[in-house]
Amino acid sequence: LMIRSPPRSTPKPSSAASYVYKRQNNGYGEIIIDNEWARLTPNGMGAVYFEIKNTNTEDDFLIKASSPNAKSVMIHETQRMGNMTHMKHHSNGTKIPANNSVLFQPGSFHIMLSSIDKNLKIGDKILINLVFQNHENISIEPILKIKPPIK
Repeated sequence: LMIRSPPRSTPKPSSAASYVYKRQNNGYGEIIIDNEWARLTPNGMGAVYFEIKNTNTEDDFLIKASSPNAKSVMIHETQRMGNMTHMKHHSNGTKIPANNSVLFQPGSFHIMLSSIDKNLKIGDKILINLVFQNHENISIEPILKIKPPIK
């Protein structure tokens, strides 16, 4: 009989590790938030990126987002028309189709943050509350970065 002793040091998790946040919707399905991260810029602006998976048989809507760490939090979509790029504010929320997912990524959907708490710096976590029409609210804490995580 061989007994292995545990390693002397615990390996540190990869900085690209993601956490999955799930919320049940009356047992019918769930909303899953995965691969979240946040970009912080020196001017106090930022954006939050992640994937929302809706495993329910009915559409849902991300109707708003908030954070105690930013004065303004809005659902945006980057749109390109020819050589012009502009931000579209989704004031009524964003549809998350049934049995499907929506990627919030640079150049597409994102949560726009402005006037971020000056005490936050690269490597810190920022609390983001996501409010859905049909599901419970989900709170995530993405790590503030300059560049996207390496996959």
